Amino acid sequence: MKKWLIPLMAAACLGWLGVLGCSNNNIDTAKVRQALQSLPDNAKEFLEQGLKDIDQSNFVAAVRPLKKVVFTVKLDKTQRAVLEDTIAKAQARAAKQKK
Repeated sequence: MKKWLIPLMAAACLGWLGVLGCSNNNIDTAKVRQALQSLPDNAKEFLEQGLKDIDQSNFVAAVRPLKKVVFTVKLDKTQRAVLEDTIAKAQARAAKQKK
């Protein structure tokens, strides 16, 4: 029983950490724009479309153009992290919008 207690507690702590860490759903589009200034023009169009949709609280429409940027443009680690975090927050808000 004791050998299962430690992994169980560790999993519970990681679960709560994930829930609490992802609970901040504020999407700072200015931070995203600043991190992704060096994108090519065609990718900037998709980025701006997605961020404009976020600013207008249309999270369902914002996900597709942002994902297109992730899959078509080579990004460094920080750029990818910022954009994936933004997509995750937009998807969470989109799920709430659909209800």
